[in-house]
Amino acid sequence: MVLQIGNSKFTVNGASTTLDSPPVIKNGRTLVPIRAIIEALGGTVGWDGTARKATVTLGSTTIELWIGKNAAKVNGVSKPIDSTNAKVVPEIINGRTMLPLRFVSENLGCSVVWAAATKTITITYQP
Repeated sequence: MVLQIGNSKFTVNGASTTLDSPPVIKNGRTLVPIRAIIEALGGTVGWDGTARKATVTLGSTTIELWIGKNAAKVNGVSKPIDSTNAKVVPEIINGRTMLPLRFVSENLGCSVVWAAATKTITITYQP
């Protein structure tokens, strides 16, 4: 899967698809509208508007993230989203829930490669 900062189109196994909002960089980290990405990987995303919590599930892993909080739960265990930058938190941008891409992807067992020259992110997932 290949995404590019500021571009709402991304590819999955070479096929082009569209995000409802493009990836952005905030506090030095990439935030994305995660639903289309997780569903492309075969997972599910839930939203609790009262708790302002997103729940991402792929395979046997469940990640819970709260808007504005710099810690998340992975299979019930609390983890910092970014141990070197406490400002990295899930946010609502233009009405879309945007989650930190690397934290979510790596905790689901994906590899993430950033290419600074082209501002592209390549995610590889082997179930």
